[in-house]
Amino acid sequence: MKELIFRLFKRPVLAAEILISTFFITLLTLAMPLYVIQILNRYVTYGFHGTLITLTAGMLMAVFLQLVFRILRTKMATIVNQAPNDRLSLEVLDIISRAKAEPLDQFSKPRIQETLNHVQTVQKTYDAQTVNTVVDAPFSLLLIAVIYLLSPLLSGLALTGIMIGLFTGWLGTRQSQQDAEQLVMENARHRAMTSSAVNALDTVRAFGAAAFLHKIWQDQVAKISRRQKKITDFKEISQTLTLSGSSLTSVFLYAVGATLVVQGKLTVGALIGANILASRAYQNTTRLVPAGYMLGKAKKALRDIALMQRLPMEPDSGSALRVYKGRVEFQDVGFAYPGMAHPVFESLSFTIPPGTAMAVVGQNGTGKTTLAKLLMGLLEPRRGSILADDVNVQQLAWPWWRKQIIYMPQEPSFLTGTIRENIVFLDPDLDEALLNHILRASDVKPFLDQATNGLDTLLTDNGKNLPPGIRRRLSLARGLVTNGQIVVLDEPTDALDETGRLAVYKLMNDLMKVGKTIVVFSNDPKILKGVTTVLNLNIKPAPEIIHKPLPEVKGD
Repeated sequence: MKELIFRLFKRPVLAAEILISTFFITLLTLAMPLYVIQILNRYVTYGFHGTLITLTAGMLMAVFLQLVFRILRTKMATIVNQAPNDRLSLEVLDIISRAKAEPLDQFSKPRIQETLNHVQTVQKTYDAQTVNTVVDAPFSLLLIAVIYLLSPLLSGLALTGIMIGLFTGWLGTRQSQQDAEQLVMENARHRAMTSSAVNALDTVRAFGAAAFLHKIWQDQVAKISRRQKKITDFKEISQTLTLSGSSLTSVFLYAVGATLVVQGKLTVGALIGANILASRAYQNTTRLVPAGYMLGKAKKALRDIALMQRLPMEPDSGSALRVYKGRVEFQDVGFAYPGMAHPVFESLSFTIPPGTAMAVVGQNGTGKTTLAKLLMGLLEPRRGSILADDVNVQQLAWPWWRKQIIYMPQEPSFLTGTIRENIVFLDPDLDEALLNHILRASDVKPFLDQATNGLDTLLTDNGKNLPPGIRRRLSLARGLVTNGQIVVLDEPTDALDETGRLAVYKLMNDLMKVGKTIVVFSNDPKILKGVTTVLNLNIKPAPEIIHKPLPEVKGD
């Protein structure tokens, strides 16, 4: 509710216009009971057709005006929510794309996905219908006041019925909300299990994991079914009580009002009009119950989104070198992952002169990929500095710096889209001839020539619908688009066949010939023959650095 009030206060003119429109809508709501009262008290009594025509024309005009005010109010309420909803969506997208990688990694992927879903929950809740429901409720007191003018006793009965309806609806919603939170967690666990099974279908079949899956699956489905049934039962009970409350209020109004009619204290028309007003007030007020339920969900969603909004972001400003020659220097760099007993690096220092090639070797877990991510700025050193031509990379604009690097990660992933779209992220207007040259250099052209849709082939599931070797070729092509001065290749020949490896060797030779600075993370003997420096991460705590003038990489 606070968020809704805040949004209204952000647009005070629109908020005032919404309130004014609601006031007139409420006044026009009085037309129907007044019409009934006048028909029964005047026309039925005297039978003058002119009275009927006049009253009917006035009623039709009131219906038309109410329709106009409702349409205008809905449009204004939509405007109130549109900008905040759009801004929230962009902010969450900004977090995903600009939050510092290490803090973001502390959130599990299912939790990040759930946060993205929260945006839709907020957008669905803070819409025109919710605004209209919230502002209609207090104006229902005006309808009660009119009933009071007709009969104070009937107004008391109507108000009592509304309060009981609100209370029973609140009880049901409160219980449903608690169960709904449990259902969300159980569904999240089930989705995680489903996702792991789908991503490892061969493992399920080859190692007989079906029994394991079946046991967990059956337990999770049973819990979800029980929880859903409980929520459904509470919702049905709550709705039944709310509807019954409206009927009971009418029953008591007619029962008490009839005695007043007999006593001559109330007319029949006034009794029916009072019941119409009470029903409308009851309806407008009890609509707060489902709206309050949705507002509660939206509040929790905003709270979860706020946790991600507090994540540190990469700076959106920084400097750019006029000319970058390709020199890289690590000065006393230390890095450790949170929760790890030992650091990956304690005091790492080395220099890569422009136009040279360095290989980084090491067993699994020694920090090869971590070092690559430090170079890319995806991770930040705990201490020390990484310099590019004697400038700390932390002072550089990250988008500019990453365009200086031809980067091929160890585990490439892609977004849902065509192959062309995934390759040219950094240069959507890339010249077609240059693109074809890149495709040939990365040895992905033969695959595309055989694919039915070529570059327009759709990638799904982060590219996992393609063989590993093709994914690595596409990753290499994507990196080459930058034509950066530094080349960072993380296990470039892994999962490649002989043709793919030869293409990598040739490409590295070509890049060295044009003066690129190469950092390659590999234990491939043929690659090690072509570098000038080897950084051995197997030696701890101070990695060994070997400098030797070695020949360039050969593909034979």
